[in-house]
Amino acid sequence: MYEHEVLSRVLESCITIDQLNVPALQGVELIARRLQVIREAHRLSPGQPDYSAADHIMGWKYKRAAQIDMDLAQHVATELKNEAAIAKEARKTKEEQSHRRPQPKAKAKGEGAKDA
Repeated sequence: MYEHEVLSRVLESCITIDQLNVPALQGVELIARRLQVIREAHRLSPGQPDYSAADHIMGWKYKRAAQIDMDLAQHVATELKNEAAIAKEARKTKEEQSHRRPQPKAKAKGEGAKDA
């Protein structure tokens, strides 16, 4: 109910103090719709509010939570691809170097043991 109180005070402030033409403002309409969502969600069960109709009341369908600039997403993908390529080359180089080095041979059984 705290959210409802906050939004009500914001709306009241826009009307009385700021003296905005609230019917012409889309942002204020969204505040009013959110107030309706809260009322409707708590109408049937105040202890367990149901917000399942929120998207319909707000007037939008489900949207992704965050919109990411496509240029930024492409830049990040390119940088990650470059880093992966560098790591792959470093891994290959390390493997090649380990194959070039002479591997220590395991001692045969009895080798190194002194005969009595």
